[in-house]
Amino acid sequence: MSEKESICWDLFDAIIGNTPRILLYGVPGTGKTYQANTANLEGRETYNTTLTQDSSASELLGHYVLNETGGMDWLDGVGIQAWKDGARLVINEIDHAGVDVMSFLHALLDDPEFAKFTLPNKRKETVRPQPSFQVVATMNGMPDDLTPALLDRFPVKINIDKVHPKALEALPIKLRSVYNDYNDGKFSVRKWVAFGQLLDKEVDVNIAAKTIFVDNHEDIVDALLVASSDEDSDE
Repeated sequence: MSEKESICWDLFDAIIGNTPRILLYGVPGTGKTYQANTANLEGRETYNTTLTQDSSASELLGHYVLNETGGMDWLDGVGIQAWKDGARLVINEIDHAGVDVMSFLHALLDDPEFAKFTLPNKRKETVRPQPSFQVVATMNGMPDDLTPALLDRFPVKINIDKVHPKALEALPIKLRSVYNDYNDGKFSVRKWVAFGQLLDKEVDVNIAAKTIFVDNHEDIVDALLVASSDEDSDE
């Protein structure tokens, strides 16, 4: 991958340790979630949640759970845990947040100097985020898919339009050149990894390609043949 092709990840590396909130958006399968969980943590823990239309605010906020004696204990959600621990909260598919989650996200992602929340537990505990608290949100759509209020909470946004170089290392060597020459964002790197795994299991290349790439399987097989002939001619 050329320097020009990896510019989005260069931006990410420069920004990730220097902002409390960052939105990564773009095509799926490029390594957004992996990098959000591993890059430049500076000793922080990470908490994860993946939102759907059915997600509830309690997943982030917290809720009561039954204890061993039959009573009820309060259990912090991942958002409040991340606040208290000064951890990195990774919110996957943030554009899928429903109304219930959205209302709490506004409070959770408020400016650090003003953020404060009173938990609905028996103690009415008031919590604030630790200075090291950070949010990295990911989505496969475009920022404008978010509501204006939620979008405003992410002044730093990076369009991740290329797969991370480390993600390509998961591909068999024989597929990397085909990926670079043919893929052009059509298929996630996960599909290519799955394709490579089938080939490693000695599944027929036509069957493997048709299973993974469906209508494009003939193009993939042709690309592999071209790559193999090029390798033979170089020897």
